[in-house]
Amino acid sequence: MTGTPEKRSISPYELVFGAEIFEGTRFPGIRAEAEARGVVTEIPERFLLLASVGALLQELIPEDAGVEEFARHGALLYQAYHFWRHGKVTYRVTEGEARGVIERATSSERWCCDPPGPAGYLELPRHLFWARIEEGATPEPVAGFFWTVAEPGDAAAPGRRLHLLLALGVFPGRPGFSTIGLEVAPDLLPEPAAAAREEPERAEFANILPGGELHGWYGLLTELEVIKLVSRTFGHLMAGVRDE
Repeated sequence: MTGTPEKRSISPYELVFGAEIFEGTRFPGIRAEAEARGVVTEIPERFLLLASVGALLQELIPEDAGVEEFARHGALLYQAYHFWRHGKVTYRVTEGEARGVIERATSSERWCCDPPGPAGYLELPRHLFWARIEEGATPEPVAGFFWTVAEPGDAAAPGRRLHLLLALGVFPGRPGFSTIGLEVAPDLLPEPAAAAREEPERAEFANILPGGELHGWYGLLTELEVIKLVSRTFGHLMAGVRDE
């Protein structure tokens, strides 16, 4: 089924958190501690301060890992926990639908930061979107993205936030994958018509791989391009649009 919730047997989540110990012991332990302490886990800063989260990160991260490595694993664990907590729901769009949301943008476009659920995973068509984890890095195909919504509640979360995590380079046999994390504050976004790339001669979502234009591949170079892709995809899902 396209554009509707469905359980997927293979996903970035399964590659890292597929062992029974996570869903049988570790994640329930995090939930129990959060409930006992009254911690709103959707706020990343609160989630990462839980003792059960810290203990699990110590198991997952190599001893010589630095702050950056800790942050990456922490962001992945945050998304994986909420993905599990809300039923591991995966959405999928076809290549035709994905191309449609990119090509059909109009001057009347509006931001859509209201996903179809509080947390989930959106699977993108294979090899259609490419991104780099940092400047100069080799582009990798974007398999999809996780999201978790943090509603406003106190000084630690003064406004609604949409936390995103892109999964890149998900290949059979590869022990892991690359990630790009983003925090979106809907009330602070620029106008949807704002240019997503600094170079005026480079169209949004233009290919970044040699020869990729022959396949019609898209590139994600900036955070705003990622946000536009997410917004348009959410709008597509929430409207129940179906490409013929």
